[in-house]
Amino acid sequence: MRFFVIISFLILTGSSRLLAKGPPVIETKLDSSIVVVGEKTYLTVWVENLTLIDWPTTPKAAPLTLKREAQRRYQVNGRIREGFRYLVSAFEPGIYKVPPFELQTNSGVIRSKSHTLRVAPINSLETHGIKIDGEVTPYLTGVFLKKTNPYLGETQDVEAKLYLSQAAPHLLRLSDGNVINLKKDGLAAWRFTSTAEPTGYLDFDGHQFAVYTYPSSINALQDGPLTLGPGSTNATLLRRQVVRGGFATRSFPAKIDFPSVELNVRPLPEGAPSGFGGAVGTFSIEVRPLSLELELGGSLTVETRIKGSGNIDQFPGPQLIDLNKDWKQFETMAKPSGGERRSSSGTAVFSHVLRPLKNVGALPPYRFIYFDPLLENYEQKESLPFPIKITGELPSSESLEEALEFLPSSERPIKVFGKSSPLSKWAWQIIPALITCSILGIAFRNRLKARHIALAPRREFEAELKEVTSAGNDRVTFFLEATRFATEHDAAEGLEEVFKIRDEICFRQDPEPEPLEPSEKKRVLRLLRTLSPLLLFFISMGSLIQTSEGIDHSPEKTKADILASMKTGAVREHFHNLAICELKLENFGEASLWAHRYELHGGDSTKLMSQLPGFHARSPEGTEWLSFLPKWIYLQIFILGIWSLVISILTAWNIFGNKRKPLLVTFFVCTGFGLGIGITGMKLYPEGVSFQPLSELSIVTEKTTLRSQPFEGGTTIRENVIGSLCRVKATRAGWSLIELPEGNTGWIRVGEISPILE
Repeated sequence: MRFFVIISFLILTGSSRLLAKGPPVIETKLDSSIVVVGEKTYLTVWVENLTLIDWPTTPKAAPLTLKREAQRRYQVNGRIREGFRYLVSAFEPGIYKVPPFELQTNSGVIRSKSHTLRVAPINSLETHGIKIDGEVTPYLTGVFLKKTNPYLGETQDVEAKLYLSQAAPHLLRLSDGNVINLKKDGLAAWRFTSTAEPTGYLDFDGHQFAVYTYPSSINALQDGPLTLGPGSTNATLLRRQVVRGGFATRSFPAKIDFPSVELNVRPLPEGAPSGFGGAVGTFSIEVRPLSLELELGGSLTVETRIKGSGNIDQFPGPQLIDLNKDWKQFETMAKPSGGERRSSSGTAVFSHVLRPLKNVGALPPYRFIYFDPLLENYEQKESLPFPIKITGELPSSESLEEALEFLPSSERPIKVFGKSSPLSKWAWQIIPALITCSILGIAFRNRLKARHIALAPRREFEAELKEVTSAGNDRVTFFLEATRFATEHDAAEGLEEVFKIRDEICFRQDPEPEPLEPSEKKRVLRLLRTLSPLLLFFISMGSLIQTSEGIDHSPEKTKADILASMKTGAVREHFHNLAICELKLENFGEASLWAHRYELHGGDSTKLMSQLPGFHARSPEGTEWLSFLPKWIYLQIFILGIWSLVISILTAWNIFGNKRKPLLVTFFVCTGFGLGIGITGMKLYPEGVSFQPLSELSIVTEKTTLRSQPFEGGTTIRENVIGSLCRVKATRAGWSLIELPEGNTGWIRVGEISPILE
């Protein structure tokens, strides 16, 4: 019995391993696709689910040289993975094909993919030096392009390479390569980074160098001659040195310089077919509906994949060929690529939502148009129709009306109104004009009344003070009147000297008249004038203003209180106060957002905007200031000038006397004003100028960089645009294309902007 259990266990274990093993797989990986003459780079052949006794058979690759270098073996979850590493090199510049490897298995022959190896001349490298302990150790650098004459928009692989000396006494190794900061005027590129493992070796000028490769991809943004580089990186190197009793390793920083490389970008040829969206490369198309059965009126999501080599992340998705208009199409969304794309090859995935309008039996094909730089021609790929099963009937008219309530405003049907006549367009302005005139009249009357009331205490004060002034030149009488005036106005502080003089000269027995000096009289009257009610009012208000400015509320607490009060009922002043709080907290993006929302609701944030960074409403340039008024207003002003000219002529002919001259002057001024401004406005009015309302604009609320392409490696247009007013023109793969008030456009992350209209 025990023997039977052991045999069963061994059989089950072996069968499970066989099931887990799967079919045999062979893969190859070339560490560097661009080398110089004499450089050896690694080619690794990986074999899975296949046990080999010896190395795979090396294919014939002349004039390339393939040399065995090392073997690695791993076992993960019962699966065996073996790697056989070769060194590939060439001794003449050119473009070579590394042939595929073939292995004979029980299920047949399995074959790996081939690779293209570009070999550049050795003089493409630049020699530099690192000073170590008073000695200069050489290192080499180079920047290599796949093509030096690409087409506009064509994405190609590029490699920056570093060659570190392996000769004694200084054996150098790269510990941290960091990112190379290369100049990229007119080019978009992903970051140039490397690994700590070398990609090969080079024997040159009696020295051996370890090779470190920084792969990336570039895309030209303009045609003509361009330059990539020069640049540099602050790398960390490890130096291995022979010491007494062994070796010692020490790390040290070093600035590594990289040269520049020239390229001449060709424009795309004319004659691009309709539907071309800027795709440049060699591509194939795959279409997969997420469902093959749906109800009429429901939605269907179709996933399209564009595979190949080219500007993968920089074109819109394929188009549905719906000649019979059987489908309602919504926006095609690109799925994020999930990281940086350091190779020109890859896959772009798009999601397209459709809704059938009729009961049809198939999904129409998709068409993708691109320019193939190898064939130098525009090409198109079409998918095959997919059989679709649609069930159900069209919804009733009532359900359609209900569905419209949930459509976005851009999808709702537009209501058509009759064209309004000029009379109805202008006649209504009589009412607000009359109301405005009435309000201005009432305000003017109230202002006069308030001024009269405000000046009444001042008039009474001046009348009473006049009695003191007219008391005569007798010193006793004058000081009696002055102290009486001060007592009636409840003033003692500051007038102690006046009361003291009165007590000395007026309350003695049989006071005799004394002459009053003019200077003394003037000084006392000056003191009494300080009791003016208006002066006391301004002094008291000044103290209140100083007190209010001294109160310091915490912006965090104030912001929280405002947000809490907005939940019960928001008013536009809340937006202004929130902008001030965010400005105090140095949240400039949020401050700009609230300031623009305050303006959206009719407020004036001009003074507040001057304290915020970023680009705000565009200042008119040239003749654009004319567009602040509609063009028809300049026509009306011109007609007003003509009417004034006619009335001036009639006045000169028919009116005489005292009224003739003022009427002629008035109408001649109106004639010059009307004809001058009217003709200037209509003649110089800028075409195509339009300014979007705030309700359609957004604010950059995060500290971010404006880039030329929708990925992190895109060329920087502006370092920081936080707080800027912008218009969103397009959205792609988590990025938004925005336009700034000054006219510049660029890409930022979707989460870094907020619409003004909530």
